[in-house]
Order: sequence, then structure tokens, then C-alpha cells
Amino acid sequence: MAFQIKDFASIVASQINHARSVTTKLTDFQPGGVARTIMEAPAVEIEELYLQMFLGLRDAIPVATFLSFGFERLPAAVAHGFVSISRTPAPNQDSTVPIGTVFKATDGREYTSTGAVDWPSGVSIVRVPVSFSTAGLSGNIAEGLITSSDAFSDQFVISNGAIETGSDIESDAEREARFAEFIGSLSRGTVAACLYAAKQAAILDVNGNRYEYVIRAGINEEPGHVRIYIYSNRGAASADLVAHGQRIMDGWRDDVTGAVTPGYRAAGVRVDVLAMIERAVTLSIAVEMFPGYELNADVEQRIGDVFGETLRAVEPGATLYLGTLVEALLVVPGVRRIVPSTNNNIICATNETLVPGALNVSTL
Repeated sequence: MAFQIKDFASIVASQINHARSVTTKLTDFQPGGVARTIMEAPAVEIEELYLQMFLGLRDAIPVATFLSFGFERLPAAVAHGFVSISRTPAPNQDSTVPIGTVFKATDGREYTSTGAVDWPSGVSIVRVPVSFSTAGLSGNIAEGLITSSDAFSDQFVISNGAIETGSDIESDAEREARFAEFIGSLSRGTVAACLYAAKQAAILDVNGNRYEYVIRAGINEEPGHVRIYIYSNRGAASADLVAHGQRIMDGWRDDVTGAVTPGYRAAGVRVDVLAMIERAVTLSIAVEMFPGYELNADVEQRIGDVFGETLRAVEPGATLYLGTLVEALLVVPGVRRIVPSTNNNIICATNETLVPGALNVSTL
């Protein structure tokens, strides 16, 4: 029988019914009477007890389930990326950008270089790996907002590509969704299991933070051969991330203890983990604005942002219908109508991630 919460009125009614069944000496159970008041006093606490028991069970069941499987919540990830430093004319002597160099964003946030970078003479630009000080979404930053460093004079131009690798600690909803994938992977050798295994690949930095990890995976099946393509939070998956995914897929033996960790692929089936490629999608559109609005650089920038967000949301093997894309672009304030130059839908292959290419916007 399912657990049921009894409210105050039900508890009092149960007590009255019991009293009537065991004695004839108590007959006045009207509100305000002595007998009823004596029953109502503990009923308040009993109702609270029912509620606390329900809340405790509701919270304890998922916690106990996760603990039973050793299914830990994913920690927050630190935002990592690159800062470019350029100078014209190029420096005429070799130098090094040391580890620990601090770069500042226009909003005051600071990013620190995570490795020393040599700057040879005659080279006009170098890219320096940087990270934010704390894990979480707060370290993500748009392109071009990191612009200065006390280590460089005004002769140097400092900029950055978009840094979007930071993430907050896994939410309850995200953990539950990942747990559902995990349960589906327990029957190893299935498509669901192999996809789940590929998504577990991750590269950690020296502090144990996830530096690079899989955010999407596509699969292509042939008889006896399965190819799984992965894409990371940093873009195209690195060779190290691909190798880690392959290790998880095949299983491995610990060099020290000799313990064997089984893989996920079925016996006799070859499963290759490969890096997903980025396919740049170009688009030309004509835009009609509502009265009082004009098609300016800000509107074009917003259209470009929505275009990129819509493309990145397309899963491997899925199709982005042109009508869906147009509907997404119509949310830009002031845009009344959009006419694309093509009628073709955008198909994302299982080995691809769609990224925005050239976007040509004209007035309708």
C-alpha cells in the first residue's frame, strides 16, 4: 500500500471514531468540547510528523539510489580558453609569456595563464592558455572582452575567443537524466551503453578539475563495426580525450593491482571512438523590420547569436528544418519577416557538429 499523508481533520476523525468504538462514556465531540480539544492537540503534531516523514522519504529515495550505484554528482567545471597577444611590428627578440600571467576583462574578471608560452622573434601573435579562478558558469566570457594585462604595454593588443567551458555543479534534473542513461548502459554492448561510455571521457587538470569533457556524441553502425563520434566542451575533441573514450569503450587492466575494468563494446564488435568534425553552415537572409526599427549592427549581431545557438542545439543525425530556424530568428526584437535565400533543410550527419559560418543579412 502506498504511503499516504493524513491531514489534521482525518487524524481527529480517526481518533473520534476509535473513542466511539471503545467507550460510551465520551459522547460530546463537538468543536470546543473538552474531549475534542484533547484529541486535536496531538493531531497538530501528528500531521506535522506525517509531512516530515513524507519529505524525508521523498529526499532519501533518490539519494539512497545514487549511493547504491556510487553515482556521484558531477562537480562544477572551471572555464578554460585562450587569450591572444599580438604586436605590430612583431617583436625582434625571443621572449616567454610566463605561467601565472594575469589578464583582465572589461568587467573586472581576471584570467590566469596556465602554461608558459614561448614567443619567438618575428612572430606577431601568440595564443596563451588561461583559466578562471573559480569553477562555474561565472567564468564564461564572450569573445573580445579580455583586453588588458599589467604584464604588457599598450603596444600589445590583447583579445580572446569565446570561453564557454565553465559549468556549475550538476543539478538534480541533470543528475537524474544522466542516471537514466547510466541505467540504460548497464546492459553493455548496446547502442545506449556505448554512447553513455563515450560521454564519460574527460581530461582533468592538475587540480582535478574537468578540463575537457564530452558534451555530445553521435553513432554510426555497420555490421561488426561501430563508430562513435565525440565533441567536447572545448570544440573538436583532442587526441587525449578520444584516447580516453576508447579506453573506456575497450576496458583496461590496472598496471599496479591487475584489476580488470570491463569495457562497453560487445564481444567480436569493433567500436572506434573518433573526433566529431565541425561543419560551418552559411546562410543568406533578407530581413524586414517592424515600423520604428532598423536593421543595424546590433540587430545583425543578435541574429548571428540566435543562428549559432540554434545550430549548436542540433543533435548528431538530426535535421534542422528551415522553418524551425526562421521561427528561432523571428524572436529577435524588431524583426517582422525573414526570407532565406534557400529552401534546403540543414542535415547534421552523425559525425558532425553544426557551427555558424558566414551569415549574410540584407534588407528585404
